[in-house]
Amino acid sequence: MAADTAQGYLRTGQVLQLMGKHETALGIYEYGLKNVPANHESFKLLRGMCDNIARKCASPGGNASTKVLDPLEVLPLELVHIILQHLSFKTVVCILRVSKRWKSILESIPALWRHLDLSKTTKNVRFTAIKYYVIRSRGTLTRATLTRYDSANSDALTYIASRCKQLEYLELRVGLSNESLIKAAAMAPSLKTLILVSGHQVSLDTVTQLLEKSKSLEHAEFHILAGGNAVQWSGDLSRLRVLKLHIAKESRRDMRLELVSHVRGSNPLKANSRPEMYLLSFVQDTLFPLAPNLHELSLSTRSSGSPRIASDFSSLTQLRILSLTDIDILTFPCLPHSLRSLTMVKAWGIGSRSALNDAYMARNDFSALTHLTVSAARFLLPEAVTALIGSGKNKLQKLDLRDHDSRLGIAALISEGHLSEVEELRLSDVDLSDQLAELIARSCPRLKSFDASYNLKLTGVGVKALVLKEGEALKRLELDHCAGVGIDAVEFARAKGVVVGFTFPDNLKYGRRLRMGRE
Repeated sequence: MAADTAQGYLRTGQVLQLMGKHETALGIYEYGLKNVPANHESFKLLRGMCDNIARKCASPGGNASTKVLDPLEVLPLELVHIILQHLSFKTVVCILRVSKRWKSILESIPALWRHLDLSKTTKNVRFTAIKYYVIRSRGTLTRATLTRYDSANSDALTYIASRCKQLEYLELRVGLSNESLIKAAAMAPSLKTLILVSGHQVSLDTVTQLLEKSKSLEHAEFHILAGGNAVQWSGDLSRLRVLKLHIAKESRRDMRLELVSHVRGSNPLKANSRPEMYLLSFVQDTLFPLAPNLHELSLSTRSSGSPRIASDFSSLTQLRILSLTDIDILTFPCLPHSLRSLTMVKAWGIGSRSALNDAYMARNDFSALTHLTVSAARFLLPEAVTALIGSGKNKLQKLDLRDHDSRLGIAALISEGHLSEVEELRLSDVDLSDQLAELIARSCPRLKSFDASYNLKLTGVGVKALVLKEGEALKRLELDHCAGVGIDAVEFARAKGVVVGFTFPDNLKYGRRLRMGRE
């Protein structure tokens, strides 16, 4: 066969590879590349075979037949430790099955087991597995997120608390007996964060005992379901920084009437009263004096139609974040001067004139307020918005006024320059027009994120004005269910580098909804 043809070099190289002589085959391919013209029909194939065998010969050991090496054998052990610490708990558990060597190395690194996270599991985890995780941590477990495990075995939580004295974070989403929970809290001297979400609901008297037993607790979140006997807050709660109390909907018929028996000056409840309606009064009269250093407070009753109650948070002089949900207040809350973020969702009484004319309103100072959310209050009066935003003292950075009507007077507030420092603005379902959008574009130079969802009057004209606004460039724009906005305006905004969330409105009764992706 002629020396300038590729077939001979290809066949010879393949035979040598089968014989295991990879270096010799590489030499044949390289020699063929020198003799075969570049315009030959098989030249590219010869080049490909040469490159392929060259990569194989360059592998560790210099032999193409060398198997892929275990990274735990090649990399230094210190580097392996650093890489493994960036993996999630679920991933670490999965790679235990790779090999005995991998399992041995993983079990020898206690840092990998300091966060027991069962939030990604799809099946209940047995108590024996939890015990092995604690053993591998050498008792240095600091965080435990228990969402799916055999709650019938109450010893799991007690075992963790008794073996891991450095436990600082505990989150439960499964039901346990109140006795087991209180016992475990008393065994964890370093516990700083305790979160009992909707999957684990406790009585109010259990909450008081948990706060009393956990001497170092700084962050507490409870979902209250069942009632209990009359309770009284006690102990030193000066360490508490974050407190979130949520009464579940199912508890409205179960909580005992004795709940408010310790409220100073309270009147006896009628037989048909619902105790969760008095949560705010009960907390502010009995808990606030014991927890003067609260930085964040969230109260939610998840009920409507409750009698209006007074609210005074001025004693919490370090409070920075306040959230009230489904609470009907008699007067506008008396707020501390330190407050920076205020959220009121379905706070039904704040828009009434009686609430605004109360002496509490005159005592408020909003100079430190930077984040304000007042949503789902259809009867909010313009005077309330003016009092919160138009005082001229505060420089709001985030404003959320979702689900309000056109009487709110937003245009006047914008024209007067009260929103000149706003960076995030949400005005979904507020009857937003193109004229108001153009006013926002001219008057909010620092605006970076804007939510205009569910505004049927907004068109592409207003969208383009927002995208081309003065000052800092807009980064995110939400246009879900804006029937007047066309796809051309959406594409125009995306071409300018704006992340747009857009959903085509479903105007056809039997049509198929088309959803645009979020970039």
